[in-house]
This record gives sequence, C-alpha cells and structure tokens, in this order.
Amino acid sequence: MTAFLPLDAATPLPPSPAFLVPSPDPVSHMKRVVKAVLKARRIAVVCGAGISVQAGIPDFRSSEGLFQSLKKDHPTLSSGKDLFDASVFNSEDTTSLFCQMIGQLSQLSDAAQPTAFHRFLRILDERRRLLRVYTQNIDALEEKSGLTFGVPELDAKRTKPRSTKGKAAPVELAAPTGESSTSRLPSPPAETPRCIPLHGTLQFMHCQTCTHSFPLRDYVGSLKDGTPPACPQCTAIEETRQLVGKRSRAVGRLRPSVVLYNEDHKDGEEVGNVVRKDLMGSAKGKGRAGADLLLVVGTSLRVPGTKRIVREFSKAVRSRHAAMNTPADEPSTSAHGLVTPTPSPRRSPAEDEEPPVRTIYLNLDFPVPTREWDGVFDVWIRGDAQSFARMVQEELEREEQAKEAAEERRRKRKEAAEETARQAEEQERLAEQRSSQEGSAKKGKKRKSENHRDAHAQSVKKRKTGVPPLSPVSPSKSSRKAGAKEKNRTRKREDTTLPTSPVSKDDSSKRLVIKVPGRRKVVPEVVITTTPSKNPSRRRRAR
Repeated sequence: MTAFLPLDAATPLPPSPAFLVPSPDPVSHMKRVVKAVLKARRIAVVCGAGISVQAGIPDFRSSEGLFQSLKKDHPTLSSGKDLFDASVFNSEDTTSLFCQMIGQLSQLSDAAQPTAFHRFLRILDERRRLLRVYTQNIDALEEKSGLTFGVPELDAKRTKPRSTKGKAAPVELAAPTGESSTSRLPSPPAETPRCIPLHGTLQFMHCQTCTHSFPLRDYVGSLKDGTPPACPQCTAIEETRQLVGKRSRAVGRLRPSVVLYNEDHKDGEEVGNVVRKDLMGSAKGKGRAGADLLLVVGTSLRVPGTKRIVREFSKAVRSRHAAMNTPADEPSTSAHGLVTPTPSPRRSPAEDEEPPVRTIYLNLDFPVPTREWDGVFDVWIRGDAQSFARMVQEELEREEQAKEAAEERRRKRKEAAEETARQAEEQERLAEQRSSQEGSAKKGKKRKSENHRDAHAQSVKKRKTGVPPLSPVSPSKSSRKAGAKEKNRTRKREDTTLPTSPVSKDDSSKRLVIKVPGRRKVVPEVVITTTPSKNPSRRRRAR
C-alpha cells in the first residue's frame, strides 16, 4: 500500500493506482515525511528532468516537453524520441538534427542556474545526510549547485600498466638507500563523486573510434550547424601516418557523451559498482551501512536501468528498516546477505503505531504501468519538487533557529552559573578578609591587655622599690589612668597604715612636715609628730 499525499489539499484521490490509500491527516502526515527526510543519515536520491524544468530546461514527456516540441519542429519524425535513439547516427539527416538539438540544449544548460531542489541537495550534502544522487539529467546542474559530479574510474583502469607487446620490458631500477620506490606503492582509492550521471552529460564529447573525450563547449558552433566535429586525436594520428608514409585510416567523429536508447552506457560498469556499494554498504566511509531512505523525484521511471536501481534501493531500505525493528534475540539477514545490527530498545509508542516512511516518490504523475510499483513506495507526494524542497528547507531553518535559541539559553545559563560562582568566590574572599581583620583586632586587644598588665606590674614594683622601672613602651592613656588610680589607692593605704595621733594647735610648733615630690601634681605628705620630753636637758639638745 502507498499513501497518497498531495501538496495541494484540494487534489482528489486519483482512481489509479488501486493500491493508493488517502492520508487521514495530510498536514500531520506531511510533517512526518519531512521529519523522516531530516532525520535520515544516508539518503539515496534518484532524480529526473522534473527538478530542472524551473531552470529553463524542458523535460521529455510532458505536453510541453522536448519530445513534443521536436515533433512539431520536425514533422518528418515519427516521434521526438527518435532523436534520442542510438539509430540516430544511421542517417546524416537525423545525425544533423541530433547535433542541432544537442547544441541548443548545451546553451540552455550553460545559462541555467540550480533550482531550489538542487540547493536542497547541496544542503543535505553539507549536513552529511546525502549518500548519493543518481541523476537522469544531462544538464550537470548538480555540479553547479556544489556537488561533486561524474563517474569514478575503475581501479583496474587506473592501475593498468601500459602494453609492452613487441617491446622489451622496462628495466626496474633499484631505489636509493633510504628511499622507497613509488612505482610499487598502491594507488590511493579515488573518492566517489556525490552525483552519478546515469545518462551521461553535455559537458563532454567522445570519439566513436578512439574513445578520447573533449569538452563539448569547444564544439557548440559546429553542433548548431548540424555538423558532427572530427576527432582531434584521430586527425593528429592520421597526419602523422601520412608523414611517415603509412596507409591512411578513418578519422572518427565526435558525439555527445550522452546515453541514448538501445545502447550501452560506456561507463556502465563503473556506475554498477557505485550502486552495489551504496546498496550493500562498505567497510569504510559514510556509506558503511548503506542507504536508509530513498527519495525518487521528477522522473516517470520509464528507463529500464533506472527502474531496476529504484527497485533495488527500495528493497534494501525496507529490509534494513525491518531488520532494525526485529527482536533482539532474532538475528536478521538482509536481502543482500548482510547481517544487520539489532535495533535499540528505546522506541516510543507513537513510532510503533505510525507506519515508517522509508521510500518517497515525488512527482506530478505516478509511473506506469502502475502494477509494477505496488509495494515499492511508502508515500506518493503529488506536487512540484521545488515546493517540497522549500518546505523541507523552511523546516530545516526552524530547526536551526531552535538549535540557536537552545544554544543561546545554554550560553546564558552558563554565564549565570559563572556569575554565581564568581559572586560566591567574592563573598568567600570577603569573609576571609573579615575573619583576618577580626583576628588582627583580637591580637591588638590582647596586646593592649598585656600592656595594661605590664603597667600594673611596673607600678607595683615601683611602690615596692621606689625606683621607676624602664619601660620600652610608653604607657597609653588608659594605662596612665589606671596607674593614677592605683597611686591614689596606695596613698590612702599608706595614710591608713601609718600611726597617727591628734595634733593640737599648741603643738603646731612641734610638728615636722616633709613633702615628697610626686608625679602628676599629686603631693603626698608625711606628718611626723613628736612628744615633748620631760627631761629639760634633752629638750634643749633637741632644740
């Protein structure tokens, strides 16, 4: 069963094919398809002329396509398709028409610019989600969009030694000591281009005799005149043969390096190797697990070789997805004999309920005969390839904006955490500083207390000895006050301890007053009273 999903919601369900199923929720279904494209990691794309129509290059089979226009311009043709058949070189008239048509297409291709879908392919490649593009187009707009383009050479061709038939075998010189012989080193593997042209390209022409290739743009004038150009390589060889007196040979003619109906692809073996590698996966590189999503765009799938490629990719993608969803205790083997890894047990219920999207067909019309495509595609998106590309790009931009917003939030959280840590560190530093200051204050108070005790001890020693001790530290104001108070108390004690007797006015002449100079204007007085002697002689002596 294939889900029918039109880009225009007003499009009714077509009566054919019978296995189409309308989507119950087209909006949600389309979002799921776009999400599947963005989440895929190895997308294989098979595209046709429909992706280049908006670039000004006509397609082939539409009402305004190349086949119809050629039929109108050349009524002698039974169909415009005749100019794309290998039999076109059987007649000079059809060869001339073919060359004129190729000249016009070459000029259109040179002036055309990549469309939104071409840019979408480039975005997928930049995000490392594009495994391969197999294009049926000959305009090479994929290369203009930035994809690597072409067919890789076979390893046997790249490393094939020159023939030595009739010649002595070359003498292999030994490499100097400490140096390795580069002739024995294996050739590095050539990188496979991202885009593989299935039907050739308008970039080159090749000789039908010697198979040498030349840039097509150098012969556009001759092609527009309807004259196939002569091969420069064959011409040079023929001139050399004439100079040495050898018999002449036929000079080959150049033809565009495009694949016509009923002829073999001159690089068919190389293309087949790339297809097998992408189907089965390789031990190294980004395609090690093979394609995980197939996107077929803008092609009616009439060419047998392209039909086979699409079928094989559909089987490989579906079998790989089925193997990834088998229970862990049941090992699975793909259709190509590869043991696939077991899936992760982390799966949401929504994914189990919704059918997966692994193969997508995007075109205005479904390929015919329809019975050949039953079970090949998960969904048919009916609409224009450029609209779908813009839709996916908009969703991609929203994802990028969401990522940037999330990154900005993470950055702000990080800055806030750093600021909090900085404030905590500052508070800890201030706390340490306050504790240090408090410790210094306590040490100062302790020092003052010690000074006070020393002053008290000195004052006591002074009272006992009468000699003021030397102090290296000048007494402070508080210590001086304490010393004065202590002196007053000492004087009072001395006054109370000395024996006294009442002195009358009559004995004032008999009183002796001794003044002892003191400190701080405190003048202590010592009063000594005498008692008159009864012996007159002693009284006289005393006087």
